[in-house]
Amino acid sequence: MKKRQIALIVIPIILFIILAICIKAELTIGFENWAYSETTEHMSPLFTSVVKVITHTGDPISVVLICLGLLVFPKTRIKYGLPVSINVVLLEIINYSLKILFARERPDILRLITETSPSFPSGHAMINSAIYMMLGLCANKYVENRKVKYILIAIFIVYPFVIGLTRVYLGVHYITDVIGGWLLGISLTFVVYKIFGIINHQNNENNKCRY
Repeated sequence: MKKRQIALIVIPIILFIILAICIKAELTIGFENWAYSETTEHMSPLFTSVVKVITHTGDPISVVLICLGLLVFPKTRIKYGLPVSINVVLLEIINYSLKILFARERPDILRLITETSPSFPSGHAMINSAIYMMLGLCANKYVENRKVKYILIAIFIVYPFVIGLTRVYLGVHYITDVIGGWLLGISLTFVVYKIFGIINHQNNENNKCRY
């Protein structure tokens, strides 16, 4: 594995650890309050309705439907469905474990939707960044049309970012919860992607040897 690839795995984890320490030491309160204020500056009933729709596209049921949709069709099953689905399952387990470990209470502010689980790290940010990053990596590898490829990659970068911000707007997460989710989602997704790459390479080599 190249140094750049190792950095993409290690650096986000280091930043996550630093972030967790800062949260525990209550060094992030000012930043969190500022982020919430900026995110909700233009709050309105119409905008809130739009934000709720966006955030629900990142709900567990939506995630399951995405995975099932990729697994159902033979053309997407191996290239997209398996890596995305396995990645989601692993990160769901990790996210659940970390929430129990940190046991951070959710923000004591105006909550526009109901959430009951611990706050850190954000499951929406973590899982959706993982899904769309994996889709972006796969699109970069398999989509041949460069224009379509770059459009897809841009969407896969922007959309999980937007989903994460909706969690702050709706009052169910601190911005640091979301950032922590992004960091782990990116790091662990790249690990799974590289493992799939190694497995596929070995399978291709074995198939060549047979002939």
